[in-house]
Amino acid sequence: MFSRILVPLDGSALSNVALPVVRTMARQTGSKVTLLRVVPRPLLVTDQTVFDETTYSLKRVADELAANGIQVEAVVRQGEVVDEILLQSRKQAADLIVMRTHGRAGLGRAMLGSVTERVLAASTIPVLLLRPGGRRLTHIHKLLVPIDGSAGGAVALGTAVELARTSGATMSLLQVAVPIPMYVYAGGLYGGVNYVDPAWDAEALAGASRYVEGIAQRLRGADVMASGEALLVPNVAEAIVTKADEEEADLIVMSTHALSGPARALLGSVADAVVRHAHCPVLLVRRNQTAWLARHAAHTETAHSL
Repeated sequence: MFSRILVPLDGSALSNVALPVVRTMARQTGSKVTLLRVVPRPLLVTDQTVFDETTYSLKRVADELAANGIQVEAVVRQGEVVDEILLQSRKQAADLIVMRTHGRAGLGRAMLGSVTERVLAASTIPVLLLRPGGRRLTHIHKLLVPIDGSAGGAVALGTAVELARTSGATMSLLQVAVPIPMYVYAGGLYGGVNYVDPAWDAEALAGASRYVEGIAQRLRGADVMASGEALLVPNVAEAIVTKADEEEADLIVMSTHALSGPARALLGSVADAVVRHAHCPVLLVRRNQTAWLARHAAHTETAHSL
């Protein structure tokens, strides 16, 4: 599972909201933790004090984590923030990056923040995002895993299975079927074709139920505690967030779209909305994270076999 966690911090109280999550993840997965602060370059000779104070401050945070039995190191680098985060990630062969989002409402770019967005776009490993004001993560007992039958969903499922086995968490699988919009029933659409099978929605829900329960059964057969549910609702993201609240999920594990560009395009509208509204951390796994997938090939195969 995750063995090396990278945690970029900026010295603010908001960035420190990541620390309880990191502490919990490290305890339950046995991961080593690297705390990273990036000081903009260039520093003047007279600014050496800034570098020294940053190093001292970060070491104090590292010492607090170490006091909890966590293997942790503090690294201070100079340069452009995103570049240094990605460089450190490669240098230490990190498995996971943990970052906060901004606490503001609004569009994805404003919510995520430019640094988080750019790291997410370029990262070759999963990124765990959490927003200020969300629930404090002190344990990993339950995972909510949205699935949709896609290759990206299979990768996220494989990650969740591995995390569940490592932490002993249970898995709650969710597939959301979207009903036919009411405007379709208005008629006169698609070249005058106005007949819609009245059983369409019921069949969609039944098919989703069979799919999700089939996966849950195979997971239980592989000694992973799992349950599955399918819902028929028009808003997929809202259903995921609501389900996470109802289940008191500690973590949502889901895939993103493997695209570059603005946060909404990168995440896809569903993942974007879940990140912005979920009260628990969201672990995002991208299908094109080839380097990370290569190191976890066996577990990805498990996901595809399910």
